[in-house]
Amino acid sequence: MLFARRCSGVAGLLAWTFLFMAAASAQEQKPRQPASGAHGSSQAIAEGRQAFESHCAGCHGLDGRGGERAPDVATRAGVQRLSNADLFKIIQRGMPAAGMPSFATLDSSRINSLVDYLRLLQGKIGGAKVAGDPQKGKVLFYGKARCAECHMMDGAGGFIAADLSSYGRTRAPDEIREAITKPGKDGGTSRGIVAVTTRDGQNFSGVLRNEDNFSLQLQTLDGVFHLFVKSDVESLAHQPESLMPLDYGTALSRSEVDDLIAYLVTAARTGKSEAASRTGRNRNDEDED
Repeated sequence: MLFARRCSGVAGLLAWTFLFMAAASAQEQKPRQPASGAHGSSQAIAEGRQAFESHCAGCHGLDGRGGERAPDVATRAGVQRLSNADLFKIIQRGMPAAGMPSFATLDSSRINSLVDYLRLLQGKIGGAKVAGDPQKGKVLFYGKARCAECHMMDGAGGFIAADLSSYGRTRAPDEIREAITKPGKDGGTSRGIVAVTTRDGQNFSGVLRNEDNFSLQLQTLDGVFHLFVKSDVESLAHQPESLMPLDYGTALSRSEVDDLIAYLVTAARTGKSEAASRTGRNRNDEDED
């Protein structure tokens, strides 16, 4: 009798163990669904931005605010109200009736990263992880770091490089740090300086914007475009150095880089570009009402 009870107890324990292992195995095989809160890590944001630019931006625009073939998914209130789980399903299954294809070929991790990046475009994540002082960063941007000699922020600064007014809104702080301290790591997209000497002895230095068999167009550091006929050019020399300084990792302290990052992020979220975003959001709300 005692033996029978022991056997019954062992059999029950084995049965529960089997059921637990089967449930765990099924859970591992089930595609990972989005977590209840946004992940928002720098790696997830970077992966999400890459996926968005590859699969979504062609229709929804690089900033997610719509294009000729797809609606605004960044500022539209109806999209912002969707849960992470809803966004996950829409990306995975598509919306055939609306002309949106399924992206079921993307694994769950990549779709979750896409959701994270979309939340960043919507301004819902990423604001609390900036360590620096934006006011000090602004002083650096227009002073010691000399960023404004090439880059523009909300209408002020240089013309020779990219406008950074909205740059900090779509990138995680760690990604911005790497772009500042390791500018060549992105595959050498930074343009170098070109020196042009004309046959009458004039010298020009800037970025080569366009070139064909008969002419070339140069933009000097003051933002002015110069068109040259090649028959009038004595020499054209490509300088080896990048337009973006390569020594920010040593010329600026870590805290100064933090301050620059804080300025780029804060300015992007509270400046003129953000004001335009709020205007667009209000219009979308009125349309939906």
